[in-house]
Amino acid sequence: MTSKERKIWEKEQKRNRIIDIAQEIFFSKGFDTATMDEIAKSAGYNKRTMYLYFKDKEDLFLAVVLRGQKILVTKLEEAFHSPATQGTIIYNLGNAFFRFSLEYPDFFNLIMIYEARSRDYFKKDEVPDSDSFKDQCHEASDRYGRFVIEAIEIGKKSGLIKSELTAQQLMLILWGEVFGVMQIILIRKDHFNEAYGITPEELFNNFMRFTEKALS
Repeated sequence: MTSKERKIWEKEQKRNRIIDIAQEIFFSKGFDTATMDEIAKSAGYNKRTMYLYFKDKEDLFLAVVLRGQKILVTKLEEAFHSPATQGTIIYNLGNAFFRFSLEYPDFFNLIMIYEARSRDYFKKDEVPDSDSFKDQCHEASDRYGRFVIEAIEIGKKSGLIKSELTAQQLMLILWGEVFGVMQIILIRKDHFNEAYGITPEELFNNFMRFTEKALS
């Protein structure tokens, strides 16, 4: 390893350590409560060093969110290419999204926080900056939508989905519905079965079945 390569490696190691520590703190305290001072102290660096790697707390938050998004994108891609044995590809994608929330609840919570916040969208033909966590998060989020849009288009061609709305318009409606159902589950999950006589898994499965019927 050359001197230049070692410096690059050491810089990457230091940046990943900061993200690791920030991830633990964001998981336990959330975005609003966590501070750069706390993250810097836990990582063993001063704030000046922190700002050499990240513009601000928002930038560091996005670096953590991106880790979760990459896992989610992989899960959705696997679901998209899996046989739709229980319904449409839409069902596969919805089920993968829900399973991700169970397997990676902390990442899921941060992604929900990210998606609930206002953000700038790419202009047509604009190329994302691969070095920007903000742009990478936007691109990952847009990939969720592209999976759903393509699944809807396949469903329309096969006759399983019947709607005069465009695939993009249906995607927005579905995303809003899924987001709402997941918010309810997240807020009330500890007492869900006791309060409503149904588990979160059963509710989400029924929701996806209801959605498929509405689309057919």
